[in-house]
Amino acid sequence: RGMVAQFDKTKCKMKGCDQGFHNYLYYSGGLSNVKGIRDVIVYEQGKGIINNLGVLRSKPLREWGLLDDNNKVMNWDKSVSPVAHQFDRDSELNNYLKSIRKELEVKFESNQLSSPQLSQNNRALKEETSLKEVSASVGDSDYPSPAKEGSHVILKPTFGTHRSHVNAIFALAEGYDLKIYVLFLESLKETGFTGDLVLSVSALDKLQDGVENFLRSFHKAEGEDGINVVAYTVSWDCYSGTEKAKGSAEGSNKCELVNMYSEYVEYGAEKVMKDPREARPVATARFELYWAWSLHYDKHSWLMLIDSRDTYFQTDPFESLEHKSDGTEADGLLYLFEENSEVSKIKDSSFNTRWLNGAYGKEAAEPLMEKPIICSGSTMGEQIAIEAYLRGMVAQFDKTKCKMKGCDQGFHNYLYYSGGLSNVKGIRDVIVYEQGKGIINNLGVLRSKPLREWGLLDDNNKVMNWDKSVSPVAHQFDRDSELNKILKGVRRKKVNAYFKAEIA
Repeated sequence: RGMVAQFDKTKCKMKGCDQGFHNYLYYSGGLSNVKGIRDVIVYEQGKGIINNLGVLRSKPLREWGLLDDNNKVMNWDKSVSPVAHQFDRDSELNNYLKSIRKELEVKFESNQLSSPQLSQNNRALKEETSLKEVSASVGDSDYPSPAKEGSHVILKPTFGTHRSHVNAIFALAEGYDLKIYVLFLESLKETGFTGDLVLSVSALDKLQDGVENFLRSFHKAEGEDGINVVAYTVSWDCYSGTEKAKGSAEGSNKCELVNMYSEYVEYGAEKVMKDPREARPVATARFELYWAWSLHYDKHSWLMLIDSRDTYFQTDPFESLEHKSDGTEADGLLYLFEENSEVSKIKDSSFNTRWLNGAYGKEAAEPLMEKPIICSGSTMGEQIAIEAYLRGMVAQFDKTKCKMKGCDQGFHNYLYYSGGLSNVKGIRDVIVYEQGKGIINNLGVLRSKPLREWGLLDDNNKVMNWDKSVSPVAHQFDRDSELNKILKGVRRKKVNAYFKAEIA
């Protein structure tokens, strides 16, 4: 009652005023002779039931003598503190408790997550725990977390809810009109896919006609089957040179993420951080978004990272994949997909050569010149492996500061060919599929002649793999003029059908 009365009296609205109320109440005598309070006992730090550790950050708790050999927080008299408060201010203790938290999460998953009766509240609790434990320490992989020391992700979906136990597809899809979304989603729906589709889209007031309603029509609650769209309206501060600019200009401008992270300040309070990274192309920053999204999924859910504008689906891309249901594996598989190596290697592409030379220098890039191009716009893996890979991608920007549009492709190829994905915690194996031999068929460099002449477009206008099986995912379809024209017609019909249904 006294604490609430302090606000009523002072109207202090600063974050942290509650700490001021608390101290003033005691030191001003505001808790003396109050009905209901016989006595007020104030314990010095480290001499009571609750041990407040925050202001001891000037040196490690172990040096203070307050952390014993069993990693127990101690009071000054060497008794165990019943309650350790503000433990995250000590980096050694914080890292230790993160490992404990991981062990508890595994136990929770083994006891609870396999149950079909798992409640939405339990899943939400698990998801929140996973997000909060992300910090700037190395954590679960050999690459550091994109979140800096003492910070965590605060980015939330604008609409839709992640379902942690399902497979998911991630795509950057900002600035498009309805026809792009319709072909992408409707083709996916027709495959029978029932997982999450997570998209970064334009701000709601900038979405083109029909887009928001179309995307919202794919909402699914926990326990419901079907495609579930989770949409983020990410805010960017973009620059053309040093001048503030409107939007990314299709990658020409460099951009900073807004409201991505929060950092802890005094007394457990938080404040929104400025982007810890320099402005870079949105195509580079998307891997940081994907990383944040990946934290919402169980470690053996399969995730796909794909370009949305030039992709359509022909069969369920996850149908043939092995799914670990017991959660006991400590690592996962990562799938990468090549462009056609007979038509073009890295040395044959001025773009890929420039991205690698620009990021790493000619000497470091030279050994890669004879290698096949691996496409950064099409990657799959189990969550635990994808999350580690995405840390690696963000780390490449932090290392090189390469700000050219397309450097993400350079990062992607360098990571693999330099061995940067080998012996990384979370990644059991990296499998690289040749063009036309895997789940995602990258068609871009085959433009020297029509797909039908290559034998990759059948009589039913299906994109085929080289073994004449249907490609589950056709990527870069717009590079082939015949296929692009066919799909424009399909797209037009689907858009018309959608608007007719809306009117009806």
